[in-house]
Amino acid sequence: MSDQSTGKPKASPPPEAAPAGSPPPVPPFPLPESGGDETFILPMGAGRAMDTIYSRFMAHYTPFGFQPRGEEVKYHPLPYKPEPDDPLLLPQPWRIELELHSGGHRKVMGLDLYGDVILGRGPSRPGRIILDLDGYGAHELGVSREHLMLRPTRTRLFAIDQGSTNGTTVNGATSGRGMAIPLNNDDMITLGDMVLLVRIIKKPDTAL
Repeated sequence: MSDQSTGKPKASPPPEAAPAGSPPPVPPFPLPESGGDETFILPMGAGRAMDTIYSRFMAHYTPFGFQPRGEEVKYHPLPYKPEPDDPLLLPQPWRIELELHSGGHRKVMGLDLYGDVILGRGPSRPGRIILDLDGYGAHELGVSREHLMLRPTRTRLFAIDQGSTNGTTVNGATSGRGMAIPLNNDDMITLGDMVLLVRIIKKPDTAL
């Protein structure tokens, strides 16, 4: 595959408190057994746990990128595929496809989301798993280094703008910084001038 997206973790301040519709604050480690909208990437300050997620991400990561739409889609676990007793990530992923129109062609990227992932540019670091879109003209299209977080929870998949320079829209509606927008199948998200179609292929059993 000629196109590749290099993802390596990245950390920065958490999003500002979001208005109504956002998931509740992330609970401290260990995570609860009950269902809910809490995320499975831990809050800032839980350095040891974030370092563990980062190190496991780096140990499991293999570079991948968008592939032609006609090919069988391969799904890549992010931050990594957890063991059954791993308390740091969701036990079941949100399986999604991101579709990109580039040069008159449709390209697709398959993802199994077990925890927070940020669409942006450049490498990752502890606490900030970056899905690097630089290989697809992201800089020229106005995508910020940390543009939009995809936050999977047991019940919903959220899109959260990270204070991007050129803004985010979901189905044409502007998303404010830190605002958690629930995503549905076939939603269109725009990062600056980069347009991505989100297809939700499979949800966790606990999803709404």
